[in-house]
Amino acid sequence: MTLRHLRTFVTVAEEGSFNGAAEKLSRTQPAITLAVKQLEEFIGLKLLERTTRQVSTTAEGENFIPIAQRLVRDFDTAIYDLRATAERRSGHVSMAIVPSVASNLLPDIIKAFSAEYPGIHLHLDDDSSQGVQRRVERNEVDFGIASLWKPNKLLNFKPLFADKLELICHVDHHLAKKTGPVKINELEDTTFLDTGITKTLRSRASFGDSKFDFPNITTLLAMLRSNLGVSVLPSLAIPAFSNNLISRPLMPTQAREVYLITRKGWTVSPAAEAMIETIIRETPSQIRKHNLTLRTNEANHS
Repeated sequence: MTLRHLRTFVTVAEEGSFNGAAEKLSRTQPAITLAVKQLEEFIGLKLLERTTRQVSTTAEGENFIPIAQRLVRDFDTAIYDLRATAERRSGHVSMAIVPSVASNLLPDIIKAFSAEYPGIHLHLDDDSSQGVQRRVERNEVDFGIASLWKPNKLLNFKPLFADKLELICHVDHHLAKKTGPVKINELEDTTFLDTGITKTLRSRASFGDSKFDFPNITTLLAMLRSNLGVSVLPSLAIPAFSNNLISRPLMPTQAREVYLITRKGWTVSPAAEAMIETIIRETPSQIRKHNLTLRTNEANHS
């Protein structure tokens, strides 16, 4: 017994005619008759009573109609949902992104995505680069956007952009009085506040360990506003307007590379693929808007 047999039986019962069912299903009347006969032989019961003028259901057929209708309807609904997903008319995307990118670049990108794919639902978690990479590795999200925490053979890293790292401190700090770039070696005698970003600095080891580590950007900014010490942040993470914080360029210049992170050998859903395509398409305009540096070379950090 196949779905074709069930669909044929339901249609004949609803139309009350073999000819009507044949027309509705775009099949010949003998094919309709044969399908019903095969179904009855498989079950071992007569489901339809045939007369010269009409077709009616037997008692067993009447009881079977709602069951057959539900089976056909559930199948049609499942196929419709799969097609809607494949055609990007529905679906769900989960992503993990570092806060500075999520709050500055993503709003315009998500707005463009939602206008193009209104039926797709989005879920976004912000996390440190370490957290983003771990979430992608554990398959907790479809993809991530972050800087490189450490090489990983399970992940692909596609470069998106880079933003400059800058010193950030309280306006009353002595380094805030400088008018030009701050040299890295000038940080040796300061109280330095570590973050996930500062730990990846090429020159981080040159100015010693810090007893302060604030991975959360909100906490770090609060400590900086209290003039506890200084830190280094990418330009995207530095508040645009702050009365008591100031940023200065670093010498030599250093940058944070930001990547689109996916699992190797893993095919993302059509919805996630659509989101990734939108991010790649819209990123250049965001780079111009925020004065960032485009990165187009492929990277395989493994």
